[in-house]
Amino acid sequence: MAPSQREGLFPWIRRKLEKKARRLAGRGRRLLGLSHTAPLGEPDVFELLRDRSVALVGNAQSLTGTDRGAVIDAHDLVIRCNAAPIPDVRSHGAKTDIIATSIGFDAGVMDARRARYLFWMSPQRDDLPGWMLRWPGFFLFPEESHRVLLAAIGRRPTTGLMVIALLSRSPCRKVSLHGFDFFRSQSLSGVLRKATPHDPAAEERFVSDLVRADPRFSLN
Repeated sequence: MAPSQREGLFPWIRRKLEKKARRLAGRGRRLLGLSHTAPLGEPDVFELLRDRSVALVGNAQSLTGTDRGAVIDAHDLVIRCNAAPIPDVRSHGAKTDIIATSIGFDAGVMDARRARYLFWMSPQRDDLPGWMLRWPGFFLFPEESHRVLLAAIGRRPTTGLMVIALLSRSPCRKVSLHGFDFFRSQSLSGVLRKATPHDPAAEERFVSDLVRADPRFSLN
């Protein structure tokens, strides 16, 4: 079913026009030599993470139906990816401290999840909604870090993998990964493996190597 059939034609058109307007504004900024800035830099993020236990919740549908919610919520910080879907508190938990995203979404998601921090992970800055740039706890994932990760896996990294790479460099105490099955099940975002621009096998190798090398990390 097309987006216009699911939700009505005009809201869908409005969002498409808003996205195009954001891209035009972003290109204008680049032409004028203006760069996007964020209140938080990587040192600030690392201080936030220092000595904390972190649960990173991915969007694999295989997490649904489990009973990991309480375990997830017991961590000092909970990070969720993109629009932070929570289909069931029993499986996914309710706590959200940070939303890490590579796509724009409505500011109401932050309020609904009671999230304090927002990490923009994509090197594509033109799609950034204005409200995100004004968010007090906003962080931009460094473009150089994205290039290093891209070279390591050979394809565009997922939001989840970029967060994992960031956490691996941080002084956090523990990282528990939930909802990562590398596209064996469909994503809650509705992206099928055959349609993805990512390389699930390369990402699984990256994470498996990290879990073996860094005792702070566990894949659940």
